Amino acid sequence: MKMSETLRMVIVLTSISIISGASLAVVDSVTKTRVNLNKQSALNKGLKRLMPEAGNFKKEDINNNGKIIAVYRAVKGNTLMGWGFHLKGPGFSDKIEIIAAVNPKITRLLGIEVLEQKETPGLGDNMKKESFREQFKGLFVNRKIEFIKNRIPEKGSNKIQAMAAATYSTRYLLDIINDNIKKIRHMKKIRHIIGGEK
Repeated sequence: MKMSETLRMVIVLTSISIISGASLAVVDSVTKTRVNLNKQSALNKGLKRLMPEAGNFKKEDINNNGKIIAVYRAVKGNTLMGWGFHLKGPGFSDKIEIIAAVNPKITRLLGIEVLEQKETPGLGDNMKKESFREQFKGLFVNRKIEFIKNRIPEKGSNKIQAMAAATYSTRYLLDIINDNIKKIRHMKKIRHIIGGEK
């Protein structure tokens, strides 16, 4: 009798565990799908804000030494209007995800949109503010973008003013932009499209 009571408890607990695990798997699957749809929607809206003249964005995943970079060709009819790059990298607190939009020859930034970041509230998370992001418009991406602290950079210097008390977040953001775009510009496939510019 004692054996059957133990067996019954094992069966009940095992059943509860299986049902709970299956329920969690279903909830996780539904949640991941929703999160991914929301991220893609934010990315599409960001691309359209940065390049409103484009009629369509053609996505292409490019493999960079095992790291996939999502590249969007902004086109209007058959005309290339620019490029959008979905870039990710480490921040001061956690990862940072952005869209960087550039001109067709990948020489100048049209702007950036911050998709995700968990930088320090009131400091590093100021990268979301339009007043900070506006500084990137027109900067050259075929040379390094740098920052200076506590003053507005000279026109044509290819520098931005760092976020107050958030120089690490600023540095990490610039590393994501500089490093990724440099790699993209030197990919054989991209160089062929933009005319072999270095």
